[in-house]
Amino acid sequence: MIVTLPYLQAAFKQYNHQIFEDKLPTPTLKLSRARTRLGQMAYKRKTSWGQTKYYDFTIGISTAFDLSQKELDDVIIHEMIHYYIAYTGLKDSSAHGNIFRSMMETINRRHSRNITITAKRKGLQQPSNDTSPYLVLALIMEDGKHFLSSVTPGSAHKIASQLAKVKGIKQKQWFITNDNFFANMPRVRTLRGRLVEKEEYQEITSKLEPLTECL
Repeated sequence: MIVTLPYLQAAFKQYNHQIFEDKLPTPTLKLSRARTRLGQMAYKRKTSWGQTKYYDFTIGISTAFDLSQKELDDVIIHEMIHYYIAYTGLKDSSAHGNIFRSMMETINRRHSRNITITAKRKGLQQPSNDTSPYLVLALIMEDGKHFLSSVTPGSAHKIASQLAKVKGIKQKQWFITNDNFFANMPRVRTLRGRLVEKEEYQEITSKLEPLTECL
């Protein structure tokens, strides 16, 4: 099924009561056309006198995926966990840190769910009209950050030269792929990329074909 706004609103109300004891105010609920993620929780922050306040919470679910009802509900609950952690001011070790994982495992056990850190997109995303392969640059930095870039082929050698001047790169790898994960990612002509979680980085790159030619 493709998510609709009335369904998202009803599901939020249902699981807020069943799982989160009605502790979550209804955030802005919206639909997106994102092809790189199933859902997203976002907010604004303001720091004053050393204290950070989070506000304007939004949960968005992508209409670019055809999911079963159970899969869709798992995505919604996944984003609600993020919302709960941010709204209550809990300090997690990362976006999917110890608190998130503990809550996820408890909900899966108590409510017979199958929520995961990174949802499996294979077979879910609507096909893209663009059949040309993507040239992908994957970077792991010494500070633990992970980046993915979809590179314009004609700019690959220029970006490779830029890489040689960048400090703090722990690992770099070029790939060629038709994975639709990159369909909604702009093809860059300069060295820049999208910051992703370690688990998502590992899941995506494990499916890509390494480029054998050196750049």
